[in-house]
Amino acid sequence: MTPSFPGTADQVSPPGPRPGVRPAWLLIGPALAASLGAFLLTLTVGPEWAAMRRDMDLPASAILWVFVAYLLPALLAVPVGALLGRRWPTAVGLPAIALMVPGAVLITLASGSGSLLLGRAVAGFGAGLVWGVTAMLIAQAGPRRVWAAPLVAGAVVLGLGLGPVAGALLARTLSWRWPFLLAVPFGAVVSLVMVVSGIIMLVRQASTPTRPPAAPSA
Repeated sequence: MTPSFPGTADQVSPPGPRPGVRPAWLLIGPALAASLGAFLLTLTVGPEWAAMRRDMDLPASAILWVFVAYLLPALLAVPVGALLGRRWPTAVGLPAIALMVPGAVLITLASGSGSLLLGRAVAGFGAGLVWGVTAMLIAQAGPRRVWAAPLVAGAVVLGLGLGPVAGALLARTLSWRWPFLLAVPFGAVVSLVMVVSGIIMLVRQASTPTRPPAAPSA
């Protein structure tokens, strides 16, 4: 029989996820929200921008401000989302969607450059928050980040590519305003995914037994 030394029994890690490592499925909602942020970023590229210019009588140079109004708040929000999302990913991700969707609606209802830029800024800040949350969840995925990071990157690239395509198709058939309304149903679905993921995570944490303190080593 192998002798037992003081303190060694308590040094064996219990089965289950390692401390600080989050399950990869928790990335589903934030990854979808991150792709929505990328979609809204590039939605003003191509024929849709020409239609927006005609409708609101904007100068050609306004395209620069449309991107700056989105990217600048997004870049400022990324570290905030990463810092807060480290502990509360769902609590940060849901308000991020609550900013992106109304921002997109505000762009849809815009009658001039002021409301257009305001809508872009609101949506951009929400996108930056969820980009920060997603990056932090990838960092907390442990060994799973090897395949989780490429999947999330692929979803974001897909959103970047779909923006100009959806904008061009709907701008030619309906109006340049309609593509932004796609954020409403998509945001509702992503919010539901985040809520369900958050509830499952809370239940798992509540059902995990508390690890007793280790006995002092001799």
